[in-house]
Amino acid sequence: MTRFAPHPDLFAPPPEQAPPPSDPLVELETLLARLRAAAHMPWPDAAGAMADELHAIGLARRAGPAGEALAAAILQETERLLAATD
Repeated sequence: MTRFAPHPDLFAPPPEQAPPPSDPLVELETLLARLRAAAHMPWPDAAGAMADELHAIGLARRAGPAGEALAAAILQETERLLAATD
C-alpha cells in the first residue's frame, strides 16, 4: 500500500474534449427521413424500434415544439413500418 496518491503526468497530452452536443432538430429530421425512405423495418426487432422512439422523444424534449412535431411524425412512421411486418 502506498502512502501517496498517484500524480498526473505533467507531460502527457491533454485529454480529448467531448464533441459538442448535436442539434436535436437535425437528428430528428435525419431519423424521420430515414424512416420515410424505408420500405420495411430498419431494426432487427421491436426493441430496436422502441429504442429509436425513446431517443426521438428525448430529442423532442430538448428541441421544443418543432421537435415535438417531428417526434410525432417519427412515431407515425414507426407504426407504419411495424404494421407492414404483421
